[in-house]
Amino acid sequence: MKSAMAAKNERDASAVPSRMQRFASLVLTDDRDQRRAITMVLTTTALYSVCLALLAFGVLYGVFPIERIGVLALLLALAGPVFYAIIRSGLNLRFSEPKLAFPQALVAQSMIALAYTVCGPVHSATIIFMAVVTVYGMFDMSMRRVRLVLLYTLAVMALVMAWKVHTDPQVYQGPLEIMYFAMMATSLTAISLLSMLVSKMRKRLRSQKDELAQALARIQIAATHDELTGLANRRHMIALLGEHITRRSRGGPGFAVALADIDHFKNVNDTHGHRVGDEALMTFAHLARVQLRSADLVARWGGEEFLILLPETNPPGEPNRAVERLRAALAMASASDHVPDLRIAFSTGLTRYIDGEPIDDMIERADRALYAAKDAGRNRTVTV
Repeated sequence: MKSAMAAKNERDASAVPSRMQRFASLVLTDDRDQRRAITMVLTTTALYSVCLALLAFGVLYGVFPIERIGVLALLLALAGPVFYAIIRSGLNLRFSEPKLAFPQALVAQSMIALAYTVCGPVHSATIIFMAVVTVYGMFDMSMRRVRLVLLYTLAVMALVMAWKVHTDPQVYQGPLEIMYFAMMATSLTAISLLSMLVSKMRKRLRSQKDELAQALARIQIAATHDELTGLANRRHMIALLGEHITRRSRGGPGFAVALADIDHFKNVNDTHGHRVGDEALMTFAHLARVQLRSADLVARWGGEEFLILLPETNPPGEPNRAVERLRAALAMASASDHVPDLRIAFSTGLTRYIDGEPIDDMIERADRALYAAKDAGRNRTVTV
């Protein structure tokens, strides 16, 4: 009985995170960038909710009449849900700035300016929210847009203050409004300058991150590929063979390997030089990519030796066909631009993987078959 109850409790406990994850996916989506944008909108919505609560408090205690704040309250209630709906639906992805930080900042500053006009005796307290909006902008806006928000805010507030001084001079006194504007302009400019520095730093970090990713990609390629031919190197091919053996042990398809060696390659180097020899190796690599099947893998095994991994097809085919296509293509192609009439051929030892055997045993068997092909006259494949 106890074990059954314990099992039930464990199932219930495991179900809670699952339900929470589903709820988070429903509200925030599973896209990382979209989730971050929605999180910012929800944070802003929470700030709007605080402002609504303050307005309700002001009405409750007679700081200002309810009819003066109706439009502002409606805008505060709608702004967050509207931006959330746009981002959650994916419509924001049609814009150059999907996070919509710039339009959100303009809307927020406009509502604060409106609040400045209707909050009467406590209007100066609304200025602090402009600083909050500017700080939010530093994380998602470019330097140009930070400047635009600053100029828009200062222009709107200058007009609002001048208008209120003219229409309501008892509450909005001229000297005080000048002082408020000067303090606001100074603080917002300072925050905007900081935002620009953060934006520049973020851009530099993004550039460094991209450079690092490119450098890591180059290192990865250098660690797994031959520099001359661009083919997989010996170490990477051994890892790929291990993966195919593991797949085979789990019921996957079998495979064969072909160890190929360019015939008389030393004579090519001695007669024409190592530059032509390198071109011959690159010609082999290029034609191997073209003539082998898309599932086949080829690596430079060492010197003029190449290892070709040939996975089984369904239904099983003859793995040597791809090798012979490569042989025929090499017979017709020039191996070097500097020696147009140079042709190369290769000998091959081919063997199938035997379940359970080590990689070294398979390679050794292919190597013996390769030497048998050379002893039999070269330019041929021996299968064991």
